[in-house]
Amino acid sequence: MNTTVISTYSRMIGMLDDEYTLYENGDVKNVFDANPYPGNQNKKRLLIAKELKQEIKEKLLENASEANKEMARFLLDL
Repeated sequence: MNTTVISTYSRMIGMLDDEYTLYENGDVKNVFDANPYPGNQNKKRLLIAKELKQEIKEKLLENASEANKEMARFLLDL
């Protein structure tokens, strides 16, 4: 993926990682742990803004730099 990162958001759900990266083309990469057992960590999926919960969208907007806030707002449809 050769595109500019607009914002990132990372959180822990118990012991499991859940990370989101918003790119300038509107793609959102989600890297997550399905469960704590070997082989079920660092799973990756590509999402679009419509698939994100409102909470995730808001955190991505909050974490965007001032220079990227307007772009993030547009890409996340906020």
